[in-house]
Amino acid sequence: MRRLAAFASRGVMGQVLALAFVLLLFGLGTRGFFLSPKNLSTILSLAGIPLIICLAIHQVVLIGAMDLSTEGIISLCAVVAGFLIRNPFNALDLGFWTVPLVLALGAAAGSLNGLLNTKVRMPSFISTLGMWWVAQGVAVILGRGNAVKMLDPRFQPFTNGEVAGIPITMLLALGLGALLLVLQRSTRLGKFMYAIGGDEALARQAGIRVDRVKVLVFTLTGAIYGLAAILLISRLASSNPRAGNGLLFPAMTAVAVGGVSLSGGIGGAVNAVFGTLIVTALNNGMVLMKISPYVQNAVNGIVLIAAVALTLNRKKLGIIK
Repeated sequence: MRRLAAFASRGVMGQVLALAFVLLLFGLGTRGFFLSPKNLSTILSLAGIPLIICLAIHQVVLIGAMDLSTEGIISLCAVVAGFLIRNPFNALDLGFWTVPLVLALGAAAGSLNGLLNTKVRMPSFISTLGMWWVAQGVAVILGRGNAVKMLDPRFQPFTNGEVAGIPITMLLALGLGALLLVLQRSTRLGKFMYAIGGDEALARQAGIRVDRVKVLVFTLTGAIYGLAAILLISRLASSNPRAGNGLLFPAMTAVAVGGVSLSGGIGGAVNAVFGTLIVTALNNGMVLMKISPYVQNAVNGIVLIAAVALTLNRKKLGIIK
């Protein structure tokens, strides 16, 4: 088991092999259709928005914390975005100015998560769980539980268009991943993130302003949730107070499968990319093979448990950050 854990946390070689195995398995199981250009393009299209969400969550995990507010913040941002873009119920139309406003809303919610964790000294597991329900409740109240149709077609190309056969959502996600990779490997903030995730007490002793870094990470994560919300409502051509429902578990699974240790300090943006591709390909393959949805849920649960078991640092289990 120790050898497997060491292998899984060593770069992304394990994830590359896992992705290759999934592709080979379902390629054989579907007599090649799974590997057809059409289906591979479908996988990339399906993976775009989940990858953005996974990239958001993995940053918090890197610092040894947890963010369960994903679905609530995305739902809230989706509802607010729906009000700011032209719709049948009001004449307000801010167009693309909606994007920075929704990013700011997500960042504000993320910042509150960080402040609850650092100033109130509340475990991130609890504070973000509470934020999930608060944001979800506000979203339902504002949206009155109804979907709002978007009448602005200018957002559609960002979620339905392609460049050289690659979905634009995936290109946006990969661009975001590249930016986060640079942040993690080439900036002081990135180095501080790994230091905090590796040993928070030691990071404080080294003079790192741990609380400030945590708030910044949670804030950035919230802003990325806002981006995901914009892309979601653009794809659906409507905003929904429950737009974020069902997005947390797949993203957390992708984080773990990618090799980002839930105990912090191990992994990065590249791991998040491979983790999302593996989970998306796995689910797509099971659908093509007409496997029961209940079996699919069980498989995803087993994959999550196995991935966490391989990457978790058990010496740090005594502390919930």
